[in-house]
Amino acid sequence: MQFNSHRGSLRTPERLDTRFGVVAGLYVAALLSPALLLVVTQRTHLNSEPLAFGLLGAVGIVVTAVVGRQVTRRGGLVVWFHSPWVALLVPTAGILPLFVYAFQAFVFFASHIADLQLEGAVGLIGFVGFNLGLVASCLGSVLVAMARTRVANAMVDTSEIHTEWTAGWARQDRFKLFASVLLPCILLSGLVFTQLQLTTVIISMLPAGVALIFSLIGIVSERTYRVTPAGLELNNKTGGFDSRHVILWSQFESFSVTDRTIVLHRRLPYLDIRCSRRDLTTDEVDVVSALEAHLERYDL
Repeated sequence: MQFNSHRGSLRTPERLDTRFGVVAGLYVAALLSPALLLVVTQRTHLNSEPLAFGLLGAVGIVVTAVVGRQVTRRGGLVVWFHSPWVALLVPTAGILPLFVYAFQAFVFFASHIADLQLEGAVGLIGFVGFNLGLVASCLGSVLVAMARTRVANAMVDTSEIHTEWTAGWARQDRFKLFASVLLPCILLSGLVFTQLQLTTVIISMLPAGVALIFSLIGIVSERTYRVTPAGLELNNKTGGFDSRHVILWSQFESFSVTDRTIVLHRRLPYLDIRCSRRDLTTDEVDVVSALEAHLERYDL
C-alpha cells in the first residue's frame, strides 16, 4: 500500500476502508438529518409523525451514503484527528443538539406521558434529534479512535519496535488530575445552577460531565506503550476495541524519572504522558534506554 505524507512525519493511507466511511457517515447524519427535516417540516407544515419518522430515516441513509463515499476517497482526512482541538470538537459537537432540541424533546415526551395530541411533527423530530445528539457524541469518540488507529497502522512497522510496556498513572497523579479538572467544573455548575433551573442544568451539563469523566478515566488507565522510530505508540484496549495513537517524538520536549513515575513532557495543550514505575510490565532499564535514544532526559 502506498502512503502520502502529511504535516511533517505523519503518514496516512490514500484511501480509507468502508467501515470508517460508514461511521463517519452515520456521525454526520446524526447531526444533520434532524436539522434538515426540521426545516422541511416547518415549511410544509407536516403533521404525520409516521411520515416524518420515515423521511428522517431516508434522509439519514442518503447523508450516510454520500458522506461515507466521499470520506473513503480521502485518506488524508484522518491526520486532522491528531489535533487535540479536532479530537475534542468531534465528540462534543453532539452536545449542541441537546440545547437545540431540548424544548421540543421535553414537550414531546411530556405530551405522550399526559396522552396529549400535538399538532405537527416538530416535537417528534426534536425528540429524535435530541437523542441523536447523544449518539453523535459516542460516534465522534469512536471516529477519533478509528482515525488515529489508521494513522498508526500507516506509520508503525512492527519489526522496528524497540521496546514495549504497559502502565497506568500513579495513584497520586490520578488524584491531582481529577481534582484539578473536576473541582472547577463542579464550581461552575453550582454557579450556573444559581441562575438556571435544575432541569436545564442537568440537561446541559450531564452529558458533557459524563464524557469528561470517561475521558479522564481513559487517560489515567493502563495503556500499552511501544517505542518506534516514528514516535511513541499508545494502545488502548477496551471491551475488545483496539485503539492506537502515535505521538511524534517532535511533540515531546523531554522525559524525566521521579520517585514513582516516568514522565514524558509535552507542550500545552497536551497532557504529559505518565507511567507508574510500580506498574511497569517491562524492565525499567530497557524502558529508560529506549526513551533516551529519542528524547533528552531531564530529572529534577
